[in-house]
Amino acid sequence: MICPNCQTELPTGARFCMNCGQPIRASTELDQKRSERLAAAAPESLIEKARAARKVAGERRIVTALYLDVVNSTGLIAQLGAETWAQVLNQAFERCSAVIYNYEGTLAHVQEDELLAFFGAPVAHEDDPVRAIRAALDIKDLVHQYDQEVSQAHGCHFAVRLSLSTGPVTIGPVGDYLQYEYSALGGAINQVILVEAAKLPMEVLVTADTYRFIHPFFECTDLGEIEVENLTQTIHLYQVDGLKATPEASRGLAGLNSPMVGRETELSSLLKLNQYLTAGLGRAVLILGEPGMGKTRLIAEWKAASQSGSKPFDFRWVEGRCLSYGQRLAYHLILSMLHSLIGLPGTSDEPEMRAALCTLLESFSKSPSASSQVPGLLEVYPHLAYFLSLSLEEDEKEQIRNIEPQTFQAQVLAGIKSLLLAMAARQPLVLVLEDLHWADPSSVDFLIQLLPLATTSQILFCLVMRPERENPGWRLVTTARGLLGEGLTEINLSALSNSETRKLVANLLQIEALPEQTRALILKKAEGNPFFVEEVIRMLIDRKAIVRRQGKWHTEKNISSMEIPDNLQGLLLARIDRLPDEVKQTLRVAAVIGRQFPLKVLEMVISREEQA
Repeated sequence: MICPNCQTELPTGARFCMNCGQPIRASTELDQKRSERLAAAAPESLIEKARAARKVAGERRIVTALYLDVVNSTGLIAQLGAETWAQVLNQAFERCSAVIYNYEGTLAHVQEDELLAFFGAPVAHEDDPVRAIRAALDIKDLVHQYDQEVSQAHGCHFAVRLSLSTGPVTIGPVGDYLQYEYSALGGAINQVILVEAAKLPMEVLVTADTYRFIHPFFECTDLGEIEVENLTQTIHLYQVDGLKATPEASRGLAGLNSPMVGRETELSSLLKLNQYLTAGLGRAVLILGEPGMGKTRLIAEWKAASQSGSKPFDFRWVEGRCLSYGQRLAYHLILSMLHSLIGLPGTSDEPEMRAALCTLLESFSKSPSASSQVPGLLEVYPHLAYFLSLSLEEDEKEQIRNIEPQTFQAQVLAGIKSLLLAMAARQPLVLVLEDLHWADPSSVDFLIQLLPLATTSQILFCLVMRPERENPGWRLVTTARGLLGEGLTEINLSALSNSETRKLVANLLQIEALPEQTRALILKKAEGNPFFVEEVIRMLIDRKAIVRRQGKWHTEKNISSMEIPDNLQGLLLARIDRLPDEVKQTLRVAAVIGRQFPLKVLEMVISREEQA
């Protein structure tokens, strides 16, 4: 077989070119209509983002490719007939594409019984590999349910194979029906097709390139090296089994540690708030910082310092965290906070969750802090359980059967408020709410009604977010400023100084004689961002410019230049994609000119470009 696009010789039966990633078979009219129908169902918000992000051709992106193909489609066509099979496949693809769109992936290719989706192009996010895996797991669950429907209706089974890989892809401009051209020389498409060759139905399989991004969040089984049929090579595969009950830290370098650098003043401010809380005074603190500035690390150091020493502070710490794709998930931050209050992760099974919720409410039901104006804690059990998507007994269902949505929300709010007051009456409470720049509007409305508790009880609200004023979460900032006044402490994390960055590098690598050229390159690339420092060092290790021998790090070679690490590309591109078109075009021109230049040069180039 010969690729019609790049003329590469291919193994028999290849569906995609192993060189350029293009499909080998020509799309039929039926394929085109199916692709257009699926694209037409994409959310308008995603269509607008895709078109805004991709108005030029030839930009390189790091994407996670999700490849889905149907098991035994030839046999199913023979059993069901072409017309019935088309209906079955259409319904399956409609449901699968809805999941992909939910995580803001896009369909790159739809043909016969296969579907290829990209996460990271044309719309980029800083966590595209994680989004892709979540989509794949959701699709796996969805297909299990769909299989039961197909089995009952047609007497046959429906299954798919799901494979993922991460790598570079060059994307063209977005046209009608969210269609775009792509090229993937040696990248994600080639790898994802090799994964598919493992032929493991109803499992989510990923390459090592994807695994390194997602392993802190998902339970995985190492399948080792798998031989690829018709090829002389092997590929290292992992099977994704599900979400981890307790995610690991996604940032930092395994085996490399450093004391916190350059945040002593900020930590001191947080520790001072402990004194107010011990004295019975509620407070709020706002921690603002750009991505990678160390907001989460600062909170971890604050918590550790509070719990250590000769007189540790006896606080109860409750956490809620927003998801990057959570702005369309109603109350997802409140649900995260409620799981933390209960003391169980969201992955816990239902009987365990019901028992823990019951035990918690019973333990605080007689607290003197419960107001007569709100329901008793045991009385709101059905509301909180239903809010958590737990099944109810028949008498519990009766209590909420005909309740109006607004009344139900008010009961949930009253129940959580009463629970927080009861907890705070027994023990000072620190409520840490992270990544509020991703908060959904309903959670923001809910928290705005909880903030006044800081004026009447031993509750310290810690609001953690990026300074992104256009997002719904920023309303919490304006509300806290107006409501709490001097009761609100604001901490803004700025970039580390050169000396602090040098100290961080020295702490991580413990190399006394790091070549100045290498050190300067790290400083230049990181620009005082601790996360960027770690990722640049990770790249140097991957390139074997820095190697570990006998427990010590040694420099092997100098590197005069380097690309942006993959972990940072999505983060930076996601921010660039949100900029207005004229600003993005200015950035493109400036990137071609160089890192530093006179403003007049930029004006001249842009002026000539506009005239052309």
